Amino acid sequence: MRFSKVLLISPPSSSYLGAARPPQNLGYLAESLLQNNISYDVMDMRLGHRFKHLQKKLTSFKPDLVGVSLVSLEYKRSYELIDFIKSTLPTVKIVVGGPHLTVLQEQVLQECKTIDFGVIYEGEETLVELCQSKLDIDDIQGLIYHKENSIKKNSPRQFKENLDNIPFPTYQHFQLNQYIREIPLNSSRGCPFQCVFCPNKMITKKFRWRSAENVVDEIDHWYQNGFRVFNFDDDNFGYFQDRVYAICDEIEKRNFVDAEFRCSNGLRADRVNRDILKRMKEVGFHYIAYGVDGGNNKMLKANKKGETIEQIESAIQHSCDLGFDVKLFCILGMPSETIDDVNDSFAVMQKYPVKRIILNNPVPYPGTELFDIVKRNGWFVIQPEEYLNTTTEDVTEPVFATPELSREQRIEILKKSRKIERQVTIRAVYRMYQKFGILGYVMAWIFSLPFFEKLFFKNKIFRQLIEMIRHRRMLKSQK
Repeated sequence: MRFSKVLLISPPSSSYLGAARPPQNLGYLAESLLQNNISYDVMDMRLGHRFKHLQKKLTSFKPDLVGVSLVSLEYKRSYELIDFIKSTLPTVKIVVGGPHLTVLQEQVLQECKTIDFGVIYEGEETLVELCQSKLDIDDIQGLIYHKENSIKKNSPRQFKENLDNIPFPTYQHFQLNQYIREIPLNSSRGCPFQCVFCPNKMITKKFRWRSAENVVDEIDHWYQNGFRVFNFDDDNFGYFQDRVYAICDEIEKRNFVDAEFRCSNGLRADRVNRDILKRMKEVGFHYIAYGVDGGNNKMLKANKKGETIEQIESAIQHSCDLGFDVKLFCILGMPSETIDDVNDSFAVMQKYPVKRIILNNPVPYPGTELFDIVKRNGWFVIQPEEYLNTTTEDVTEPVFATPELSREQRIEILKKSRKIERQVTIRAVYRMYQKFGILGYVMAWIFSLPFFEKLFFKNKIFRQLIEMIRHRRMLKSQK
């Protein structure tokens, strides 16, 4: 065995989403180590762990390999974390993976010289082979590493076709009691679509999927362990409608009493219709989201969504009519977008009785077409090295400007976005409690305050309380 004790780390993050659910990427890696009898432990720094806690874990567990998941957002913070690990245990080897490494590859190892290995694209098999000594380092596919004062990149690893052969996470050694009582699921991997702003398609471009039986086996595992809320994080859960029907049939067959299923990462509007939504509702799907990402066909085409505004509005209307809790995402201020186009997006996002909307500030991530367009035209008002370490989609500071929308106009658009988001929240909460009259409106106003939104995402106890109330309300509505 080349490495017999592995510590997997999810770096700290300033994202407003916090650490609501366990990190699936580390969950899959951990399960692969477990299935191959390789000792491991996990530390999710997003839970509020400090460097002193990490130091204690390093000195007590004494790993010989530390794996760190890298995203482009706040990558310098992750580099500092890696440097700290190396200073604490100088002999430990460090392997990194994730979208930041997959996109930038050699650049990451040049910028952070304390990294020993990088895993490009999916990492389950590569990490296991790195730990085992069956193959020489030079023969491990998908690996990049320092060798003789240079950086060597091995041949790429082919994507695993049959996802049923990848064991789903059981989250042993994770602090499951520190997350909300909701299990994240991925029933598929990859994205064949070409949205210009999306970094996800760069990680696993080829679309693959799990069988309905395998997906529901994972649900059944957690249901038997007391979990009742399951969230599909797929980029393309509804890509094949017959597979969605098969998953629904399998869920119904297993008779998961009081279970709830969610698609909060977003369904594609062009892959659903009233019949399939009705079937999903029958078996316990209750909360779904759509990426609108354009208020008219001009912007949907420019953003390469592959959908029409008519398809999007039809899906939203059907979902609301069927009683789903609906969330909408929309990105504002893309290249070629005018103020009239932005107003079209505002109109669509406020047109339907949805539960929540999120109006995003476009952040160009390396490797995306948006990044290339902005860089090629010299539109950055904040350089990537700065904004990738300071800016998120929910702030009101634009990172680029276009001939159609200046920096000042973008600031006003983002300020207006926050007001519209709050207005939609007020209306959604009031619809729930309007029977209480003026008290219902006061409750809606209070819950729309930024303080409560921050509390919801950052305070596990408060969020768990709200989720419990929402779940009970959902069950009551189904009786």
